[in-house]
Amino acid sequence: MSKKLIALLMAAMMVLSVAAACGKTDAPATDNTNTPTDNSSNTTTTTPSDTTTTPTDTTEPAGKVYKTYLASEVASLNFIDNVDSNAATPAGYAMSQLWKMYPSETGTNYIWMDDLAVGDPIQVDDYNWQIKLREGATWQNGDPINADTWMFTFQQRLNPKMMPRMASFLYNNVVTIVNGENYLMQGTDGYPATVAWEEVGLKKVDDYTIQITTTDTGYTPTDIKKHFDGRDNTPVHQGMWEECLSADGLTTSYGSDLEHFVGCGPYFFESWEYDSIQIYTKNPDHWNADKYNFDTIEVRIVPEMNARVELFEQGEIFTLSPDANTIESYIDDPRMTSYGSTSVTHIDINCKNPNNPISGSVNYRKAIYHAIDRELAAASIFGHMEPAGVYVNTQAGMLSESALTYRESEYGKAVTDMVESWGPYGYNPEMALDYLNKAIAECGVTEDQLPITVKYCIDEGDTSWKALGEYLMEQWPTIFEGKMNLEIVPYAGMSATDFKATGDDKWDLSPNDWARSMSRTYPHTCFYYYLESYSGRPNNYIVPEFDAQFEVCEAAKMGDYETLLKETQKLEELYLEYVIHVPMCQSVNYELFADQIVLPVKTYIPGFGWGGIFGDLAE
Repeated sequence: MSKKLIALLMAAMMVLSVAAACGKTDAPATDNTNTPTDNSSNTTTTTPSDTTTTPTDTTEPAGKVYKTYLASEVASLNFIDNVDSNAATPAGYAMSQLWKMYPSETGTNYIWMDDLAVGDPIQVDDYNWQIKLREGATWQNGDPINADTWMFTFQQRLNPKMMPRMASFLYNNVVTIVNGENYLMQGTDGYPATVAWEEVGLKKVDDYTIQITTTDTGYTPTDIKKHFDGRDNTPVHQGMWEECLSADGLTTSYGSDLEHFVGCGPYFFESWEYDSIQIYTKNPDHWNADKYNFDTIEVRIVPEMNARVELFEQGEIFTLSPDANTIESYIDDPRMTSYGSTSVTHIDINCKNPNNPISGSVNYRKAIYHAIDRELAAASIFGHMEPAGVYVNTQAGMLSESALTYRESEYGKAVTDMVESWGPYGYNPEMALDYLNKAIAECGVTEDQLPITVKYCIDEGDTSWKALGEYLMEQWPTIFEGKMNLEIVPYAGMSATDFKATGDDKWDLSPNDWARSMSRTYPHTCFYYYLESYSGRPNNYIVPEFDAQFEVCEAAKMGDYETLLKETQKLEELYLEYVIHVPMCQSVNYELFADQIVLPVKTYIPGFGWGGIFGDLAE
């Protein structure tokens, strides 16, 4: 596997909680994604106090007002160090990036539009890319934004004294920058003792051109845009940063309140009543001002769901992400929308249990795959989830040039149709028994070795996976005619990974709640999890053909998108042929939108969201 992919995987794992912010500036995410990350470590920012506000204008906001909420307050406006997913809201409103996502004219897809950059990144050679900057772009206070701005920003993002928690987004996200990590980590174990800033692959070419040097080849202009899009790559105002810097250079109060912050986005951060409300007003001089219909944005901080429901029904907020208890009240409401998440839950299979005589057989794994009623599990056990007999989620695989996800394409549909030909989401008790009999014969299992007991290992506090295990304990003796049973083996005080590390003899099956594509753009990255070269691979099964086809997909993404989809189909078929693990269900997200708001998109767009901020008020 390429260094580039490894870097991508590492970054994605580090910032899993931050991935929920990929909906950009639209409606808030669910409660889980709106909960701030603990910022109590030795970091670069100071936590806002109860008084970190600016005087609020008590007059009624003028013009069109967009009313939304966050479940908890933003910890800081220092986007270099703030890993809180809520930071995506002020970053989207009050800041600009090099490129920014906007809804397409048709409302069926997103496009990257120039923001602080102008035009596509220019490839100089295999390793070097130049980015042209917007001349005349300024901060809210009128100071220019130019190449010096970005060089200062990059240097602070990789500041080895401060060790910003968002640093990896610069050097280790989509694109790997030469010596980015080495500069940040210099002097620590495993890294060079010293690295000069001049050795880092980030250079000023002229006042309005910057150049990046990558460690790998094969990047596309889309990769470069993705890398410099989002709140993790917003600029820093040098004068304000230096003013806020501590004498020892280890901390900064930058972004602790509005007096220590300078914006440059489509909206001005007008007032901030901490733990109460944020007010933004439109920047009429912004280069993309015509894309924003609202004159004012009100963001209320509303921790309690009951309070949010009340505000929503009163028209004081236009969006509502219901929790599990609230969904039932709105499930048939015409204002309710839903969409699949990027996660497909699955069950890992141990292929080397010495106490299981058929653990190494592919027929054994196929028996398990076909012996689980995913429809019943999704509806009755997990609740408000979609059954999944395939593994690429419904969001993966959309480029700006296409309005189709992989699952919607002819290639993804072909795999889905194959699975459905076996039974609903692959469930087929007759096939399950047939494969088990083949495994028993193949492995020479004798009568005295039957029934085979499969150890289903779960966290003792996980009620949903426990309920699934209890259901399978009842069903499998019938499905497998008494030849294979299931035993629930609970554990506590450790992760599933740690439990499985205690020994292959301890487990056969292990539920896994987390699995997603590392890039919504490239659907094949859903399968990184089971590559031999991935150190966090959760089982002991290696398929060289699978790894080889993954590399084919990696190469295909450099060409036309249809080729990538076609090669991803082959990868998914290999996954099902070998049953590398067992897919179960895809999470479903729900969102309510008030009648007052007209959304700019026709349906949820993977990688973009609903784009509420680009909407308008109903007539």
